[in-house]
Amino acid sequence: MKRLLLSILITIIIIFVLLTQISLKDLYILLKNIDPLWAILGSAGYFFAILLRALRYKWLIHSTDISLSQLFRISAFYHLALMVLPSKLGELSFPYLLKRSSGMNMTEGLASLIVSRVYDFFIVLMVFLFTSIGHQGFFRINLFFVISLACLLIGLILIVFFYMNELLKLFSTVLGRLSQWMRPKHRKPFQWCQRKMYEMAEDFSAIKAKRAYIPLTLTSLISWIMIFWMLYSFLRALGVEVSFLKAVFGSTFAVIANALPISGLGNWGLLEAGWAAGFMVVGLSKGKAIATGFGVHVMTFAISVLIGFICWVPLNLPVLPTSGRRQAQTMKPFTTTRSKECK
Repeated sequence: MKRLLLSILITIIIIFVLLTQISLKDLYILLKNIDPLWAILGSAGYFFAILLRALRYKWLIHSTDISLSQLFRISAFYHLALMVLPSKLGELSFPYLLKRSSGMNMTEGLASLIVSRVYDFFIVLMVFLFTSIGHQGFFRINLFFVISLACLLIGLILIVFFYMNELLKLFSTVLGRLSQWMRPKHRKPFQWCQRKMYEMAEDFSAIKAKRAYIPLTLTSLISWIMIFWMLYSFLRALGVEVSFLKAVFGSTFAVIANALPISGLGNWGLLEAGWAAGFMVVGLSKGKAIATGFGVHVMTFAISVLIGFICWVPLNLPVLPTSGRRQAQTMKPFTTTRSKECK
């Protein structure tokens, strides 16, 4: 409860500070005069981004065969959860929905999500790297420092990706040895974490064994192109005419800000702050940068709610047990009481 209140408080503070910099009347006029054609084009970009990410998850999941339509529904609701749940808890909705809909083990769902996020960070940093070179005149700090930092982060991401299973097995072994020094009544949490880390290490090994690097990279890249197209289209729908390259460069600030480990309510406030910073660098006035940040976020949330609502009903249907590397369990509909956590 305290974490929820803290998340709400942080979000309110950020939004309040941003709103004091603009006129609410101007924001209302901006949303009222949305161009429907560009709004539809942006919504199409969001739809195809979710579809491509569902296809990416199909390449990542290894223990059972889940239909693309089911993964699309899960992905749509997962992205909606990212916008509304506090303290980054929306990230856990993906493995949770996989477990509830197909009986998949939580560790495999979490491993698939982590790998997909590694691809996302890699693509976003590469995009930021190339677009920052094209906009080096906007930086007040040394461009070489920006490029070096981006390359360092990309290198760390690749190292973590290729050695994640070994790192998890190492942590699992360390926890196992630590548990031996504990009293018997204090060992269970350490032993539980040890088992889960080892299971996740196996999942990472299975994902690497598929060697689907090219399709995963392509689906990740094209899905991000669709996301940037959506943001560009929504920006044009609000009456702001900028080049696609500038829209991509400005919106990467919002994407990076959204990834920061700050306990807000969904991505409200953080995304607008990052968006405002990015588009002020591109050349928009402070008021217009903040107002368009709220406008684009509201439009993104609206299409996410619409698609999530359409996909909600099938997720409530009972699912038959599935076969795979681990034994699946018969799952209950969402309308029933919460299922017990995996041991």
